[in-house]
Amino acid sequence: MKNSENLYLMKFAWKSIHRHSGRSFFIGFSVSLAVVIAVWVIAFFDGLNSQIEKAVVDNNTGFYQLQEINYSKSTDSSKPLVFNKDLFTDNRLKAISPELVLDGNISTPEGSAALSVLGIVPELHQSLLRLSRKLDKDSEGALIGKDLADFFQFKVGDQMVINYQDVKGELRSELLPITGIYHLNSKSFERRFVYINQKTWQKLFFEEIRPEILFNRVVVNTKTLDDGEFLYHSHPDLKVKSWKQLNPEMGVVLEFHDGMIKFFFLIIAVTILMTILTPVQMLWQERLKELRMMNILGVTKKKFWKIGFYEAIQMILGSFTFSTFLLLILIGIQSYTGVDFRFLNDSGLTIERAGIKLPGIIYPILSIEQLVITFVFVMFVLGVSYGWSIHRTLKKLEVAP
Repeated sequence: MKNSENLYLMKFAWKSIHRHSGRSFFIGFSVSLAVVIAVWVIAFFDGLNSQIEKAVVDNNTGFYQLQEINYSKSTDSSKPLVFNKDLFTDNRLKAISPELVLDGNISTPEGSAALSVLGIVPELHQSLLRLSRKLDKDSEGALIGKDLADFFQFKVGDQMVINYQDVKGELRSELLPITGIYHLNSKSFERRFVYINQKTWQKLFFEEIRPEILFNRVVVNTKTLDDGEFLYHSHPDLKVKSWKQLNPEMGVVLEFHDGMIKFFFLIIAVTILMTILTPVQMLWQERLKELRMMNILGVTKKKFWKIGFYEAIQMILGSFTFSTFLLLILIGIQSYTGVDFRFLNDSGLTIERAGIKLPGIIYPILSIEQLVITFVFVMFVLGVSYGWSIHRTLKKLEVAP
């Protein structure tokens, strides 16, 4: 009996929505449109943050770096540690690159530039960042960036003179043949980083070649930043730094984006709530005579609340379905085509910040979390609107409980 009564009240609520189809459509469409705009902004910034994070991580930074303590404090490369691959076998690690770091510079009639000469193990580094296959374990040459090559007019096969301090603190200059030129990420990245084999690096810095793989830092990539939290506890003898610590400027940019999204979402929620509250309240107050007649016929306050609850549920489900449909189409298309903002840059030059080339085409990302946010948003706005409107209407009606 009770189930049939609830079913009847549900049908009655559905008919009430259809009787005021114009206003119901306005309410549902307004909520759906507000949700689509709000979630699209979230998806847009999620995509932008993801592209910025990828650019930083691919900037030979990795999600994490495990640094030798002395190097971490002073960037002194003179006390490298022996790399043990068995300590880095966790399945959460996607890429591992033990690296030796040497600060140097280059000076020619065309100008000068500070360099970071990285001694890498090519077969390990390839899983981290694919630069070129022209640097192998026996190569004695160097890979340089395209911007460095263009600025100093270098070509493959040329020789470059690198100035640096060796392990004894003595100033030295060495000739390195250029075996390849990579083009990746940003001009500042390409101008700064030079890659050589670890054996060549040891020969330059120590004047001897050691049989072990050494490192000042181990660059690590995981599937996501959160997947690497275990590194802080698994390597107590090393200093673990995330990319946000290594590039704090871009880390602050991402945190600012997150804060701005939350603020924007709050503003949208309050605005649409104020917009929808009045039409819903008018919708119920216009039914005052109808509700009074129903009360005379024996419909109680509890049943009125049930009718309002079923109306709200049906409006919530309808608005959620419609907004989800729009989001899947809109973001589904833009996740492949991207949103092109390059027309805003009249000069046509790439924009770099903290050594990272900012993307001109943004690819929004739609996630399950955003759909959950959509449902919560719709439920909050329509739930509060219907709850307040029913309360005010029944108060005027003064029905029996």
